[in-house]
Amino acid sequence: MADSDRVQDALAAYLEHLEVGGAEPDVSHLTAGERGELSELLDALELTEGIAFGRGPREPSAAPEPATPEGERLLEELRDLLPPGARLAGDDNRLVAAIGDVTVVDRFVIGTFGGRVRVWLVDAPGAGAVEEDDSALGDLEHVFRMFPDMAAVALVGRDLTCLVVEPEDTAPRIRVPSGSLVSRRYKRAIGPVGETLPRYLDELVPYWDPMPAFDRDGGIRIDVAEIAGDHVRAAMDAQRRLGERSRTRPKKDALSALGDSEVRSIDAVVQGLFDGSIEPGDVESRIERVAGR
Repeated sequence: MADSDRVQDALAAYLEHLEVGGAEPDVSHLTAGERGELSELLDALELTEGIAFGRGPREPSAAPEPATPEGERLLEELRDLLPPGARLAGDDNRLVAAIGDVTVVDRFVIGTFGGRVRVWLVDAPGAGAVEEDDSALGDLEHVFRMFPDMAAVALVGRDLTCLVVEPEDTAPRIRVPSGSLVSRRYKRAIGPVGETLPRYLDELVPYWDPMPAFDRDGGIRIDVAEIAGDHVRAAMDAQRRLGERSRTRPKKDALSALGDSEVRSIDAVVQGLFDGSIEPGDVESRIERVAGR
């Protein structure tokens, strides 16, 4: 019987491998049944709508075939601007022929682990023609319902200006605090595809610089033993001064008798807390033992 937790852990490790690269996860600890279940899950991911996940970032993307000269220019632009790990393929889906009154002439899909972005070249001088079309947002709402895995659609004009549309742009919103409906609107400004699309992809999949190696020989070193000893001695001195001012004989004798032995014992407790050899719950009993000496 397959252990679902182990399979899910292996799937998470495999997805991390696909996203950031590195060695393929070792699944030798899985049983034959668990490996079969893992393979079925990976195959299911391959069959999801849009661009395939692939078997790692080094696998070449499917080669799109633009239908127009403008599509060729857009494809070259996309190849230059895509971040590491993103995959580019042709969009074979032809269910959407137009957005509003503007025809879609070339289609690509950018696959990332933050979501898929469809990039559609439209038969218009610029992306502003879509923004000015009153029926475009209604059509785009249907597009997002057709492709629920899609994070955004980038509409690009022949001049390679780009309008990035997200699902929330296509739905009415409620104005707070009045509760009245606000009409659909485009949130993002139109700009050159080489600027607008990378900016959006950076939001979708932030790039993290590699973690620098820690220099164990540099930086500030903290001597816990010395600091703890200083604090303990200061606390003991304060208690002795209280004892000297006390008018009660037992209290005066007890506090005045505090010395190096107690300092060393409490200092050992502090260091034990720091290195983990003493649990926080044991501190009180340790202090009681010191006081009982």
